[in-house]
Amino acid sequence: MRNSQVTPVTDAKLALQALKDGNKRFVEGKPSPKDDNKDRVETINTQKPYAIILACADSRCAPEIFFDTKIGDLFVLRNAGNYATTVELGSMEFATAVLGAPLIVVVGHTNCGAVNTAFDKATGLPAQLQCVIDNIKPGVAGCSNYETATEANTKAVVDIIKANETIKAQGTMILGSYCDFNTGVVSFFE
Repeated sequence: MRNSQVTPVTDAKLALQALKDGNKRFVEGKPSPKDDNKDRVETINTQKPYAIILACADSRCAPEIFFDTKIGDLFVLRNAGNYATTVELGSMEFATAVLGAPLIVVVGHTNCGAVNTAFDKATGLPAQLQCVIDNIKPGVAGCSNYETATEANTKAVVDIIKANETIKAQGTMILGSYCDFNTGVVSFFE
């Protein structure tokens, strides 16, 4: 399924299926044909993303690629450790309340440096980086290894988003997921 200016996807289950289908195409090495210039022109005056993705800023974590989407399909937010601060929450409020995106997916991933650093309880980092790590630490407390810490961080961020009253009022579906860089497979926590 491909989003279009004429028929925006407004159903969260259809949006989730579009992400799953796109990831399957990516993993199989059979991406959908795209005309990026045409897609860009079609979205000049409007956008109707069917999903909001909060992903890590890691250069290997590219939702538009591993979900095999086109311009305008996704409203992507990225930062170290895929954490939801007031900036990300405000952006999600806009994307749900104004743009009508029915789905939010938080994407954790293999070997996340920010999560691993938080799991290791690192201190003494540059001030802004330490702030990022300190935000993540509570969500990974008590985990036994990096992989469980990544899943715990993702679930903690999902909980933060679910507590947002504006997003809650929209009835938005909110899920966590995990991108395995070894296989390219994105698994959803449903």
